[in-house]
Amino acid sequence: MMHFSLKLLRDKIRGNEFWAKLAKNVFTIVVGQGGASALNMLTSFVSAGFLGVAGYGSLMIGQTYMQAIDSLLNFQSWQSVIRYGSISLEKRDERGLAACIKAAFLVDVTSAVAGCVISFAIVGFVASVLGWDSAATAAAVVFCFEILVHIEGAPTGLLRLFDRFNYVAIHAVVMAAVKLLFVAVSMVLFGNSVVVIACAYCAADIIKSMTLFFIAVHVARRRVGFFKIVKARLADLPAGYISFTIWSNLDTSADAPIQYFDVFFLSLLSSEVVGVFKFFRQLLSALSLLSRPVQLAIMPQLAELIAKGLNSRAYEVVRKIEKVVAKVVTPCAAIACLVVPPALAVFMDPLYGAYWYLFATLAALVAASIVFSAIHPCFNAYGLTKQSTVITLISNVVYLVACYLLLGKLGVMAIPFAMALQYLLVISLKDIYIRKIVLD
Repeated sequence: MMHFSLKLLRDKIRGNEFWAKLAKNVFTIVVGQGGASALNMLTSFVSAGFLGVAGYGSLMIGQTYMQAIDSLLNFQSWQSVIRYGSISLEKRDERGLAACIKAAFLVDVTSAVAGCVISFAIVGFVASVLGWDSAATAAAVVFCFEILVHIEGAPTGLLRLFDRFNYVAIHAVVMAAVKLLFVAVSMVLFGNSVVVIACAYCAADIIKSMTLFFIAVHVARRRVGFFKIVKARLADLPAGYISFTIWSNLDTSADAPIQYFDVFFLSLLSSEVVGVFKFFRQLLSALSLLSRPVQLAIMPQLAELIAKGLNSRAYEVVRKIEKVVAKVVTPCAAIACLVVPPALAVFMDPLYGAYWYLFATLAALVAASIVFSAIHPCFNAYGLTKQSTVITLISNVVYLVACYLLLGKLGVMAIPFAMALQYLLVISLKDIYIRKIVLD
């Protein structure tokens, strides 16, 4: 019966161009991100094992500082490239397409420089306010260099627009292997220093950003023409491009608290708590091997459907994806809750096992967020970036207030409680808006 069902599903996919293309792209990203995630997880195990819980916590504080500043200030324009690039391709508007790509690169480069400068300017102040130790502060300074070359939005959007998902997948695996190699070599040559490992992480990430940039330039040169992009006039941008870019990036910036500020709150407790929390989050990222590829692969195709006026079909696709993902992720999360904490207590540090309840709560939250993950690219594909920003901002304010009020009473469990409130608000408000406003 199982074999018959799988065969029926396979035949159905093969007979539908939309689902066949989506399945191919999702599979490509799953393979790429699966390999990259496995290597990154191994890097985390090595780093946490050699540095210890407190040392790993200091490393994660430094890295999270960089990621937070990068998210707040370094705009990434991949959604703009996909949405308006799809529209330009549908209309065969070569000038508009070239202008979209040029504008995206300009936004990425300008914001990267600004983000890097500001990150260096305020790192000392942030460290003193939050009471970071010298290792965490030094790691944060090292990671600031990364922001200057984080020009990944336009390259990533361009590669997905032209269906080069295999390039992104191969690149992710290779660079994850490079990071693991850098960390291992650094430990052998220089010992288990937090600053040394931060330098290894940073060097690998810089190479990753630069190589992705050159891969995208190569594809752009072949598909559009390098000089067409350079000479493109911003006046040829499709209507709505600038507004969409501003609001989509503000949406990302508004979402920074739920993504990164948990570490800042937990650093007020101890580096050990940060180390445990971040290590759990890293392990649970394995569950996103299905959701993240779906988000990345579905955005161009949803944009294509909506560009053709098929709004209802786009929403139906999201609902179907949620049902499939739920059947896969829920049992995986349950198994992880039973196996991971005891295993970590035996093979890593008993402290990880003592926080089994934190792992179980985070696993449930991650599973829920994964099941409903397709709603986010769908919302943006409808062009609702302004509304998305408002929803994200409101939900993150609730998250920050909850963290502030509950940290002293609940300790580390204040963070997952606040996360649950934020997830509930974002998912429910976006779903209601689509059903009541867009499709009504």
